[in-house]
Amino acid sequence: MFRLPDASRSRAVLIGAAQYAPDSGLESVPAVAHNVEDLRNVLVRGQPGAFAAEHVTVVTDPKDNKELGFPLIAAARAATDVLLVYYSGHGLIGAQSAELFLAMAETDQKYPSVTACSLALIKEAFSDSPARIRVLILDCCFSGRALVGGLAGGPSPIGEQLKTTGAYTLVSSPPNEPSHFEEGKRHTAFTGELLRALRDGFPGAGPDGVTLGALYQHLRDRLREQGKPEPQQSGTNNAADLILSRPRTRRSGVAGRSSGALLPVTDRERLQARGEAGRLVGRNGQAHRAANELGEVVTEMIDLFGADDRDTLAVKIEYAQWMGQSGRPGDALALSAATIGEMSRILGADDRATLVGRAQLAHWTGEVGRPSEARSLAERVVADLGRVFGPEDRETLLGRGQVAHWTGVAGDVAGAAAQTEGLVPDLARVLGGDDRDTLVGRINHAQWTGKAGEVRRAARLFRNLVPDLHWTLGAEDLHTLLGRSRLGQWTGIGGAPKRARLLFEAVVPDLSRVAGRDARETLLARSQHAHWAAESGDVGVAVGLIRDLLDDLAWTLGDQDEVTLVNRVRLAHWTALDGDVRTGVRLYAETLPELRRLLGSDHPEVRSNEALLAEWRRRADRRHTEEIFFGASRPQGRSRLRRPGRRG
Repeated sequence: MFRLPDASRSRAVLIGAAQYAPDSGLESVPAVAHNVEDLRNVLVRGQPGAFAAEHVTVVTDPKDNKELGFPLIAAARAATDVLLVYYSGHGLIGAQSAELFLAMAETDQKYPSVTACSLALIKEAFSDSPARIRVLILDCCFSGRALVGGLAGGPSPIGEQLKTTGAYTLVSSPPNEPSHFEEGKRHTAFTGELLRALRDGFPGAGPDGVTLGALYQHLRDRLREQGKPEPQQSGTNNAADLILSRPRTRRSGVAGRSSGALLPVTDRERLQARGEAGRLVGRNGQAHRAANELGEVVTEMIDLFGADDRDTLAVKIEYAQWMGQSGRPGDALALSAATIGEMSRILGADDRATLVGRAQLAHWTGEVGRPSEARSLAERVVADLGRVFGPEDRETLLGRGQVAHWTGVAGDVAGAAAQTEGLVPDLARVLGGDDRDTLVGRINHAQWTGKAGEVRRAARLFRNLVPDLHWTLGAEDLHTLLGRSRLGQWTGIGGAPKRARLLFEAVVPDLSRVAGRDARETLLARSQHAHWAAESGDVGVAVGLIRDLLDDLAWTLGDQDEVTLVNRVRLAHWTALDGDVRTGVRLYAETLPELRRLLGSDHPEVRSNEALLAEWRRRADRRHTEEIFFGASRPQGRSRLRRPGRRG
């Protein structure tokens, strides 16, 4: 029977050894840090997640057995349902026993038995754990040695030692093969496929989630197709039906049962406080955490107070908001539409919460690609807000900003610029010049002004705005950082690429720290940084920056997202500009069909890149004439092609 771990009685320990001492003889693998961070996020997301966030321990770059072993043993002893242990790093083979050792930050490659972690430590933790199911996942070279007998009379494998104690072991490679990672990739090869399977699902995963049994078959097939080492497994008896994730492609919904009577007010206050804490987390740039927290609050509120309770509905619509912000706009739209129907029925069509929910519905309608419909919905909401609460109510003013936004996205950028220009004075007069919504309105006005063609004015507006953001909201506030990023954008477009590059060099680390490396605004700023580096004449630096970015874009936004594809064609152009025309043409040929499918043949981005590809093809044809017509193996210069019409 398929089942999730009991979150309150299960524990996960994720160990990543990414950085090694200079004299260790081991190469650092930055992708390992992403492996453990992203695996944690996948395991705790969902309604419910497979593991509770407070019961997932991440151990990054442990120096010795004590730093690795103490949290491992503590989690093992606390787990009574499922214990999951994951390790990513270098695997080493003992000189005498041929045993597998797991490298740590201060491991010396020459002396693994003394300076690395023996599998005996994991065996001890597994043996001492009261957990019904124990899962070990190893992503390291020679990890198959955890499954088969050691060579030259070495110790029996952990998989064999724990076969009768509910252990399941999944490893990234056979006993005598290295695992695979590529420079600049976000994840190692095995964990990258593991994460995509857990996050996105795959055919055959089943309707309830991704089980260990289905996961192994999928990973084996995917890695075999890519010519990578094939994973191995052992001990599937009581673990094959364990669900490790509920992929984000599943339709989100909030299930629960209605309670006949309200519990004491203390429960309501507790959940209201948790809801507010979740909102604060989201406002600080951590949308995924906010969605997880609010989703749990909604489920509990339905159980305690009923699905028709006002507070339940309010948190439910807030949950939809952060669900969308975390990258699931379609799910946010579906949940918003369902919740607003309930709010209209229970609270009334003119209730403030219902009207605010309708504004949110308009937003997610636009985010799924229907901007004209979103504008119409927003206009109707603003009319109703003005009728019920007056033209100077905060929500009415914010609704006007939403109308302006979708006006611009629908193609009327001049109209959006005019509407925001008229809105800003009203925001300042009613709410005050230092109010956050007034400052955000100024950001939007400056942005639409630039998009409407007044580039220098947009840069000037942002130069005046950024100090106000800094002193009013604070240097670490997300909107302050967005203002700095937008200033860099319009400074570059206005003809100062070197200054734009400096501005983005400064803001990208701050955005990464405050919003997170994978936040959409951080990714966009990193793309802009690469762009202005190239425009400043440093094409080689731009190529390096964009290569580092692309894997993060594909992981966070998706392979077919417009931002991902646009950056892929930028890499093609800059690679050719940097002298590697052959690779640039190949990258163009791989990416342009996908961009054309997404945006359409008449889109300006598609047309401009088709023109660039044609130019690079002409240059490549001239540069590689002999190779094209006679093959790469023919010595250059032996035969010259005659031009058409010329006599020999």
